[in-house]
Parts: sequence; structure tokens; C-alpha cells
Amino acid sequence: MSEATHKYFTTGEFARLCRVNKQTLFYYDDIGLMSPDIKNEKGYRFYSYRQFELFNVIELLKEVGMPLKEIKPFLENKTPENFVSLLEDKASTIQRKIQNLQQIQQMIETKLSLTKEAIKTDFSRIHIEELSEEKLFSSDAILDCTDRDFVRAVSDFIDALHTHRLDAGYPIGAMVSRNQLLSADYENYSNLYMKQTENHEAITCYTKPKGLYVVGYHFGKSERIAATYEEMLAFIKAHELQIGEYSYEEYVLDAVTKNTSEEYVTKIMIEVRK
Repeated sequence: MSEATHKYFTTGEFARLCRVNKQTLFYYDDIGLMSPDIKNEKGYRFYSYRQFELFNVIELLKEVGMPLKEIKPFLENKTPENFVSLLEDKASTIQRKIQNLQQIQQMIETKLSLTKEAIKTDFSRIHIEELSEEKLFSSDAILDCTDRDFVRAVSDFIDALHTHRLDAGYPIGAMVSRNQLLSADYENYSNLYMKQTENHEAITCYTKPKGLYVVGYHFGKSERIAATYEEMLAFIKAHELQIGEYSYEEYVLDAVTKNTSEEYVTKIMIEVRK
């Protein structure tokens, strides 16, 4: 090695420093992305330790999804201002990815907890339970609505869940009003909802009140849910309770955990008062 190259790295040495194979460095040189500081008359390539930072930036930009065909023109027209603009843009991209991953992690943890709880639950028993207050993000009113209005309301509801990052893994529930319960109109929902565990300034939530609820479980398709409601209403009458404002329905086991709709389980919580 000549005096001019004794403080430089060979291709193999620089590849080991960067934790890549030599072919990556050859390819970057071939496409003009990053060339060695020195190429001698024998064709040997030598890299400066200062190029390690450039290599790191290239790998960083690749890691955040920037293709080489976009990295190359950026490196050919480098300015501090362009670098700041690029990094600010990529920082925003990373932050969005972090938020998405955090939401996915929360959804997984919620679904894991709910499914473990379902495995231990006795679905055959109707019982009275003291439930805590919950915040529910609800859809527009869908009581007595047409099929077209129902589709629009549900679409708007789902869009809002995505826009405001409200889906934390809880099931979409349905509210049935007291009047509908008393008239046996069980599938005429007032609203759809999803439970919220955090405060969101951009939305208004309905408060499901703390108190007594008669809790039961329906097996199979919702079209046959009337029989379960009638059994629960008979339980309420036998215990001399008064029906509250709403009943709340939520899937406990659905298409995610069961193979057929006959195996689905819906949790029904009817607000009651003594």
C-alpha cells in the first residue's frame, strides 16, 4: 500500500466496517451513488473513514423507504437546506409509522386480553353485574334508518375511527334503546359504538353509565337474537328490575376466532335499575 493510501480502507475492510458485503459497495460505485475516494492505476479501490457517514445516511434513507433512484439525485445536488428538508420529511414519515405501530400494538394487546377473558367465561349464565363507566365513540343515529342511510352511517363511523386513530382493538358494538326492547324490535339499533380508553379532543363520546347490568350471551347469528333477549327480559322481570336506557351488544367470539357464524358469541348487557 502506498503512502497515499495507508490511512484508507480497502473495499473488503470498508465493507466489514459498514457490515455489508463488497458487492454492495461495487454496486453503489457502478451506479454512481457512492464511489471510493481513491482508485489507483491497478484498479484497487480505497475508502476514507469519512465516507462511513455518507454510507450511513444512504442506509438510513433506504430504511425509511427512499429508493436508490431518489437517493442518487439528492446526493448529486447536496445542500444543507436540502438535507434539512429531507430529514424533516423523513422524521414525519417515521413518526407516522411509530404511531401506526403503537396503535397496532395496542390493538393486539386489547384483543389478546379480551380473547383470554372469553376463554374463561361461562356463556351459559345470565347474571347481574356491576359495570364501570365507559366512554363510547358512537355512530350517527341509525334507528329506523333506510338501508342506504345505514350504509352511509356505518361508513362515516369507520372513516372516523381511522381518521382519529380510535380503534384500540375493541369490538364494534350496537346499542338497542329501551323502547325497542319493550317492543321486541331487537335488531333496530340506535347507534354503533367502539369503546375508548383515552381522551380525544377531536371527538365527543357517549358515556355508558356505571351501574347494574343484566349480562347474557347469544350463540349464533344475530337474526336469532330475539330468543336470547326474551330470556334475559324474563330474568329481569323475575328479579323485579327496571330496564334502563340501553342494551349494549358486543361480539366476544366472531370470525376472527370461530370458523362458522353458528359459533359466534355476542355479549348482551342490559342496563337495569332496582
